[in-house]
Amino acid sequence: MRYLPEKYYLRRIKSYFNKMLPLGNCMLVSAFLYFSFTGFLGIINGIERLDISITSIAGIWSLFSITVILRLMDELKDKEIDIALFPERPLPSGLVKEKDIVFTLILVVSLYLICNLLIPDTFYFAVILISYTLLMFRFFFMPDLLRRKLLLNLATHNPVVAVILTFLVVLFIHQHNIPSKDMNWNKVILLILMYWSVFFSWEISRKIRSAEEENEYVTYSQIFGRKASIEILSAAQTFALGCGIYFYYSFHLSPLFMIIVCLGYVMAMYANIRFILKPNSFTSQLKPFTHIYMLSILIAMIVQQIISLSGVLK
Repeated sequence: MRYLPEKYYLRRIKSYFNKMLPLGNCMLVSAFLYFSFTGFLGIINGIERLDISITSIAGIWSLFSITVILRLMDELKDKEIDIALFPERPLPSGLVKEKDIVFTLILVVSLYLICNLLIPDTFYFAVILISYTLLMFRFFFMPDLLRRKLLLNLATHNPVVAVILTFLVVLFIHQHNIPSKDMNWNKVILLILMYWSVFFSWEISRKIRSAEEENEYVTYSQIFGRKASIEILSAAQTFALGCGIYFYYSFHLSPLFMIIVCLGYVMAMYANIRFILKPNSFTSQLKPFTHIYMLSILIAMIVQQIISLSGVLK
């Protein structure tokens, strides 16, 4: 009974998601990520067709669920920090109650597992993925150490992106009934690294601050300095661009693919350089530009698939 929803639960949780993670946008990005990644897996492995099935629906729902689960877990994990340093955030401000977060978390985890039960052949990896996220929630049973050491926290938590992308590879293999040995693993791994590097850059960008913004909250700009932090961020983004160029030439992709990726990269680099030249609370807002770059890659992948499919259909 402790975590059952109370009066106005729906109102509170709706306000919470509207502020922290708009669910419509989250579902749209989940669909974009699924179709861009698995579609490009098809290009890499010579399967140029669009298959919408229970597997793709489960894949999109899983991406959506894991994103929501990670957001809710972070709310609980950061409760003490938010109370001390960020009283305007949802839990300290009273926008949402802790039991609202816990109930919603249990609900979404349950729905995630139920959905993946529809595909028994890949359920094992769905369990691996949710188990990893639960280990993250428990700070890998080293809460005091990981709370103090941001880099160790990054090293243990950020690989969840690779686990998520590997889960999509498992779904792809199941959906197309491909023997694992026939997969072009070198290029599949490079594709995983390309996407992972963009998500890694997002993680770095959200913890870079100007001097006037720094406080007790540990950031990468405190650890490495602002210039070195931007260099790390830029290196991750440039690596993704390099992967895009490699795929462009390897598979003779459309110039439109490369144009979209390059536009996103230029915008990201503009934000990085602007912050280095004039670091303040305005120019330190790098996350929107990493989002734009991430979205440009997803869109470029989908546009390329549409172009490839149109060629196949002619």
